[in-house]
Amino acid sequence: MKIRILIITIGLFSIISCNNHCVIDKDFKDVYFRMLDTITSYGKQFDTDGWVLFEDEKCRNFSECTDYLTYLTNHEFRFFILESQAIYEKQSDLKANIKELKKWYNTNKCGMTIEKADSLVKAENERLSIKIPPPKMPLQPRPKVKKTVKQ
Repeated sequence: MKIRILIITIGLFSIISCNNHCVIDKDFKDVYFRMLDTITSYGKQFDTDGWVLFEDEKCRNFSECTDYLTYLTNHEFRFFILESQAIYEKQSDLKANIKELKKWYNTNKCGMTIEKADSLVKAENERLSIKIPPPKMPLQPRPKVKKTVKQ
């Protein structure tokens, strides 16, 4: 009986200790979530009944981010192209995209680095014989959000 308890204890300890080896690259996380911020910012302009004025730089940044994330995550975005502009018809489509991309990050964050991500995108580019460079992200870091703890 003591041997069984010892074996079970060792087994549980090894399972628990294996799960604690997740290494999260902060630079990759920062860049990944800045891409999501760029997509969200671009998509929110369609949450209005008024005219939407497209700025070339915002469109280019949006396109670079969605192209890069498509090749990295295999995600299919829910916008459509009209006169070379990406358009979200419904905000629920934008929210679903962001939710699925966050889920991908949570599933793949352990051990993922910018170098690995760029390598995966580069391999996909070569397979499809096209060139999509990593997005030119702004140099400033994402604003830090203070978490409040309810007591």
